[in-house]
Amino acid sequence: MIKNFVNAAMIAFSAGIILSSCSENEDQMPSEGNSNARLFATASEGSSGSSNSRVIVNGFSSTEFTVATADMELRYAAKADIQAGINLGNITLKTNVNSSLQTSAAQTKSLTIIANGDSRAALVAEGETPEGNYAEAEFKLKKNTTVASSDPKFNKSMWIKGQVNNTEAIVWSETEKTIRAMAEASSGVEVEGQSEMVLDFDMTKLFAGVDFSLAVDGNGDGKIEIGPNGVDGNTLLYSRIMSNVDGAVTLKKRN
Repeated sequence: MIKNFVNAAMIAFSAGIILSSCSENEDQMPSEGNSNARLFATASEGSSGSSNSRVIVNGFSSTEFTVATADMELRYAAKADIQAGINLGNITLKTNVNSSLQTSAAQTKSLTIIANGDSRAALVAEGETPEGNYAEAEFKLKKNTTVASSDPKFNKSMWIKGQVNNTEAIVWSETEKTIRAMAEASSGVEVEGQSEMVLDFDMTKLFAGVDFSLAVDGNGDGKIEIGPNGVDGNTLLYSRIMSNVDGAVTLKKRN
């Protein structure tokens, strides 16, 4: 009798584990026509370098890069249109608005994409999004209010710390503007099943045409500041960097 009871209990216990496992797998499965996707942001030297390595461009050695984003959404060509053989350039792109990925990405985020001198992948958003080929991401550079008011990055939409000729240097902005990041591949980024995308902030493009040997510490406080309102007298360098921002971010498939 006791043996039969134990066997019955073991069977019930095993069935419970199986049902629980099945339930977990079902919870992880995206709804039909959707993908479970994650979107990251990182920084790199573009074609002259890669992520996960020290980023040094035009004499500026970056030790930290934090950017604040908001109101992000992605645009894509539906999987059915691609399978029908329609060229991506001839497809009216759809937006992933109201998907859980977009809802997550739309929130204001403080993204540290370089830390301690090395580039890193910061998670922007995760969730379900329609399957298809993703051609662009649009987002707003936003003043960073997610950090403490005592943090030097507070209210900065972009904050890059580093060194120029062994002198501490900071590039920063409070500008709020819309950035349109196009896909690296002409076919876009294919999203289906479990997918990962990345917004790559290309430091070579961001600092293109910027001669950091001209950067000065105008107020003599031992720190070079390149920011708005003529901080330290580096107005031309700041203007060039900000004009480069629009073309410095690319949407890619995460390797």
